[in-house]
Amino acid sequence: MSGTWIAVLTPPLLMVPAMGMLSRLTRSVRPVDGEISRKVLHMSLGTAGLFFPLFLVDSWMVLLSAGLVVGWMAAVRHVPALQLRFGGALHAIQRKSGGEFYFAAALGFLLLTSAASPVFYVVPLLILTFADAIAALAGRRFPLGRLGGPAQGKTALGCVAFVVTAFACCSITLAWLSNLQLSEIMGISLLVAMLSGITEAVSRGGSDNLTVPVAAWLTLHAAGVDSATGSAIFGQILAGVSG
Repeated sequence: MSGTWIAVLTPPLLMVPAMGMLSRLTRSVRPVDGEISRKVLHMSLGTAGLFFPLFLVDSWMVLLSAGLVVGWMAAVRHVPALQLRFGGALHAIQRKSGGEFYFAAALGFLLLTSAASPVFYVVPLLILTFADAIAALAGRRFPLGRLGGPAQGKTALGCVAFVVTAFACCSITLAWLSNLQLSEIMGISLLVAMLSGITEAVSRGGSDNLTVPVAAWLTLHAAGVDSATGSAIFGQILAGVSG
């Protein structure tokens, strides 16, 4: 098998054993909570996604790989045998969610628009990977300050956890990959964290897996961050991997 096809198949092949292992844990003698299992998978795949630009280098590769991921997840959702063996990682929860499909769409969007622009890829993906998961787990563990209206079902603590984590993800990335002044980093990071936090609070049915990274991406553009920021470092990493 050529290296190109290995690259295309890597994301779906990463999902299969991860989903199988986590699904097994949800059915064990001391089962793991379905929401925790879902967020562990969420963070694992998001972390792996940081490396996808190193080998998914063409648009057709991104689209085909994303299509295979979506097809696999649809099969797990609708084929009983696959649902029994692999579905616990995603579907052992009380609420209805299409988050896994939105997550795949978000990764595809970021790869197609920002794979060569590290800040615009890394910041939204880190926020999607960690801020969303930490907010959900914090709100579930300590359901303080239940919200109403457009944010029905969310908690004040969860929203605060999201904003703090998103701020950390953005500020650390900008400090590493940009030449911005500290005051600019703090201001941009706060803006990204607040707007993506509001987006997360009002999104429904798992759609925050797409709307949050898109909101962060748009905010970075609106804030005037150079899309080439960090490209030199990315090029060095890519050259090291290729060599």
